[in-house]
Amino acid sequence: MGFLSALLFYLAFSLFGLIGFPIISRLTANRFLALGASKLTGLAIFSYIIWLLSSLKILDYQNRGIIFGLFFILIFTGAFFMWKYPTESFQVKNKNNKKDKKNRGARREYLKEILIIEGISIAIYLLYLLLRSYNPGANNTEHFMDMAFLSASGKTHFFPFIDPWFSEKLVNYYYYGSYIVSLLSNLSFSPYALSYNFALGLIYAESIILSGVLVYAITGLKRLAALASFLVTSAGTLFYAACTLKGAFANPATVCSYASSTRLYTPSYIINEIPSYSFTVGNLHAHLIALPFFLLFLILLYNVALQDKPRLRDFSLIALTLAVSGMINAWDFITGASLLGALILYKLFSKKEILNIGKWLLAGAATLLGSAILALPYILHFTSPVLGLGFAPAYVKLHNLSNTQYPTPFAAILGMWGIFIMGIIFWLLIKKKKPVNFSFLFALGLVSFGILVGVELFFIKDIYSIANPPYFRANTTFKFGYHAWTMFSILFSILMASFFQYFFSWQKYISYLAKASLIIALIAGAFYPYQAINQYYTGRDPLDLDGSVWINKTMPDDYQAIQYINRTFKDRVVIAEAIGDSYTNYARITAFTGMITPMGWKSHEWTWRFNGKDAANARVGEQVETGWGAVSLVAEDISILYQTSDELAAKKIIEKYEIKYLYIGGLEREAYPTLNEEKFLKLGKVVFESRGAKLFSLN
Repeated sequence: MGFLSALLFYLAFSLFGLIGFPIISRLTANRFLALGASKLTGLAIFSYIIWLLSSLKILDYQNRGIIFGLFFILIFTGAFFMWKYPTESFQVKNKNNKKDKKNRGARREYLKEILIIEGISIAIYLLYLLLRSYNPGANNTEHFMDMAFLSASGKTHFFPFIDPWFSEKLVNYYYYGSYIVSLLSNLSFSPYALSYNFALGLIYAESIILSGVLVYAITGLKRLAALASFLVTSAGTLFYAACTLKGAFANPATVCSYASSTRLYTPSYIINEIPSYSFTVGNLHAHLIALPFFLLFLILLYNVALQDKPRLRDFSLIALTLAVSGMINAWDFITGASLLGALILYKLFSKKEILNIGKWLLAGAATLLGSAILALPYILHFTSPVLGLGFAPAYVKLHNLSNTQYPTPFAAILGMWGIFIMGIIFWLLIKKKKPVNFSFLFALGLVSFGILVGVELFFIKDIYSIANPPYFRANTTFKFGYHAWTMFSILFSILMASFFQYFFSWQKYISYLAKASLIIALIAGAFYPYQAINQYYTGRDPLDLDGSVWINKTMPDDYQAIQYINRTFKDRVVIAEAIGDSYTNYARITAFTGMITPMGWKSHEWTWRFNGKDAANARVGEQVETGWGAVSLVAEDISILYQTSDELAAKKIIEKYEIKYLYIGGLEREAYPTLNEEKFLKLGKVVFESRGAKLFSLN
């Protein structure tokens, strides 16, 4: 069942290629780029159309008939255009140097290339899922949060939806990526607990394909395409390799935890998460879902870099991709806009483009404005907890901080970015003339180095800097560092092509050094995936691909209740369950059903709705309200609801939060020691029971 569902999920995604290919193939003459990016392009376009219609209350997201109908109309339309109006690259010439009208030769070539890309993609997808089956559970860390957004997205009628963990509020988090996964899930008829893991496999495979085809299109070298795919998705850092070696030679020997890939120190006041860690743990977070879309943006940017003057069709798709990436993960918009700005900056100072300065400026401004307009329905309902930009040296002095990894220790910089920086320096030493695609390389390099310098000088003011000063840079180094790793990996792989050429005199020795850095990058990068697989997956029996299967083993009554709700409830309703803190098993019912509860993980809800304006202006040590009071009030009400013997008091709380159902299981009895169950028999009736666990329908 799980394997068949996985194939259906992949097939649903693959069909988007028929929507995206007729569009992307008219932007680039490179067939591998067009084929590699076609599916994600189609998904970006279709998902935006459905989301926009649902956000404007024109289309009910639960109206599967209309969604399926539109899906197949666009698929057949795309297939018709591919066949009837092939692009220039789709045609070949016969022996008489005339275009073959039937294009049979070209179609055979395309079929061969499709089979290569699809073969690699589906093999990686299935291999990842096979590995994931050894530890498929959507539990621990922040899996519950991601599962709650996925389930809620799939079952809502319109966007934005009611927060699954705060019944009185609309969702105030980056839900768009969860919505895209739910769309694929609904189109493939896959349960969300299965789709959770399918999506991880799909993101991994797409990230490998997109980074690979981009580098292959630029270098023409398959080995460097493979290098880019490995660095972007699977490689670890020099820092982690050193940690592993240090532990191996210690007495007694120690094992460097896979978590050390993201937390370099203990305690670690900076976070340096990279994709290999994300794919290991498997949190379906916004920054991970956004990764292939960010790579798609790089492909589109590369295509623009090759143009002598801006074209409307290129920038239109860039605007959409930037909007979609920004709605999935707002940090992507900042980095994407910076890349676009860097590219246009180079174009402005290029002698070839001197006559098109106005056009490039207009194209850049129109793209940013267009992406903002496209994202407007999302922006209007989102309140950012970010309070602006802070100057790091001044903040450190104000709070008298020390030993907080600021400035970033040299060992951390070398351990994270050393290989990439060395490769770039070697390239600068031997390169005599600028390559055709230099504007793209310039944009990647400028923004990547800008991030490294920027996080030393500035930080994003958020809950970390307000509530926990030593961690003031954690989110900034994490989110922007994620992009820097991706861009440096692509840039390093492209520049390596120069060192496979023949050089004279001193250049030859620099080439040897560069190749040595490549070997070090490969060997050092391999330490992490080996240890991560060994620690996170091996030593277990393959279970399933169902992210909820662990509940059946550890909390079988809760699992049965979840299954009952998923089978029976057609619409999202408010279900009361025990309230607990983050990173626990509380809020498990709503997480795996998509229903709504008065309050879920308290700390997370506080983070998403953090009101730090007063705190930012407060004196050091002064206590101010930042939104925690509203969270605590709900938690207190639900505690009273479960424990009071006063039926009238309970009824008022039920009416206040519009609670339709109430669940009592092991966690409820643990959280509320004086739980009074009898009153619920008078206020409603039991509709489900499993060995003492009960679900009440309230009058």
